Formats: sequence, C-alpha cells, structure tokens
Amino acid sequence: MECSEWYKEIVIDMKYMGSKRRLWKDIAPFILEGRKDGQCYVEPFCGGCNSLSNVNRWRLAADINPYLIAIWKGLLNNEKVVFDIDKEYYDKVRKSYRNNDNTFSDFEKGWVGFIASYNGRFFDGGYSGISVGRNYIHESMIDIINQIDKLQGVEFYCCSYNELNIPKKSIIYCDIPYKDSKQYDRVKFDYDKFYQWCFDKKSEGHKVYISEYWMPDDFDCIWEKEVKCNINIEKRTRTERLFTI
Repeated sequence: MECSEWYKEIVIDMKYMGSKRRLWKDIAPFILEGRKDGQCYVEPFCGGCNSLSNVNRWRLAADINPYLIAIWKGLLNNEKVVFDIDKEYYDKVRKSYRNNDNTFSDFEKGWVGFIASYNGRFFDGGYSGISVGRNYIHESMIDIINQIDKLQGVEFYCCSYNELNIPKKSIIYCDIPYKDSKQYDRVKFDYDKFYQWCFDKKSEGHKVYISEYWMPDDFDCIWEKEVKCNINIEKRTRTERLFTI
C-alpha cells in the first residue's frame, strides 16, 4: 500500500525525545550483524521510529504511549492530519487530552501533542510554533513521508516492553529512557526490572541491545561516541553508548 497523494504535498519529520536518527548509521552494523532470513527485529520502545524505518523485513514495534502508537497506525492507514496547527487549535486538542474526552481522537491528540509541542515533548513544555521566521512545527515533520512507506508491514502494539509477545530468537533493540537524565526526569521507569528482563530475553535465545549512557557491569559496551548535546545546556557533549549481554 502506497502513501495517499495528500502525504506527498509536504515533507515531514517527527521530533521525538531520544531519537536515534543521527546515530543509527553508527550502531546499526552492531545490532543487525548476522541477522538471519526470517529473524524478527523488535523495538519495544519504538518512539519516533527513526531507526525502525531503516530496517527491512519482519519487524515488531511497541510503545506504552497509546497516542504515539495511534499516530503510527493512523498514518499507515492514511488518516488525514492537520498541517497548520495554530496555538488556538493546539490549546483545544490539549484541553481535550487533559479532560480525557472524545472531542478529538487518540490519533489527533497524538499528532498535535507530539508535532506541535516544544521539542516533541507530548503536551509538555508548551506550543512550539513559529519564531524568528522558523516554523518549528513543520521542522518537526521533516522525514515522516519517507518513514511512512518504509514502515509498511510493521506490526505495532501498545503495551509495556515486558508485555510484548516476542517471536523466538529475535533481535531486540531497546532505546530506553536514559537513567539520571534531565531529558527523562519525569519518567518513572523501573531499571532493575528492565535489567532482569534483558537477561531473561537472552536466556530465551534473543539478541538484546540497549542504548544508554551507563549500564550495570553485567552489560558489555560494544560502541560509544561523544555527541553534541542540545538539551542539557550544562553539558555541551555526552557519550552515547550501545550495550549488549
């Protein structure tokens, strides 16, 4: 199934907190090395799908945020979106989300909440809008048109990582909320529970990879790179790492 014509009127890209779009070319060779025919690739924290869209064949994706999954399912089903999101419309959708009413669908709430919120932080941090001649909303839409076609065939699920039914001997890539990072300071995530889940998945025959700044000694760092940090102004650079077990 191809994208409908209205998608071809604009080039889009979703900003998403923690996106691996710029780093994927560096870490993909480690994650996909030796992938066999028929072997499933799984992302239990799919986020903006910037890495997932660059993987082919059998893929599963999940995220615990229902509005995020609603976006991807809606786009793949050719749901129409609003491209000109002004402050008044943004506020209406945000009010509907906060009141948990049905004025707007989960797809509409997700689209506006991620696309038009500052730095892609879902209805948190305020309206991004237009400033000094830059349309930040449209800038946050740069690559989605390319991702739509590339994501055809992906099985999307809304669930926690530990509730996802993963096919035997899959490749699992986890881009988790980074521990002790201000970027995720409001995220409640049980890291010890996740670490144990990783070991359980390995014992079941899966290959497990995790992006983080730091992991316990039981995990092996197989790649690292210092990158510029645009979010934490106190630290101009950070060291991104890829771990496995």
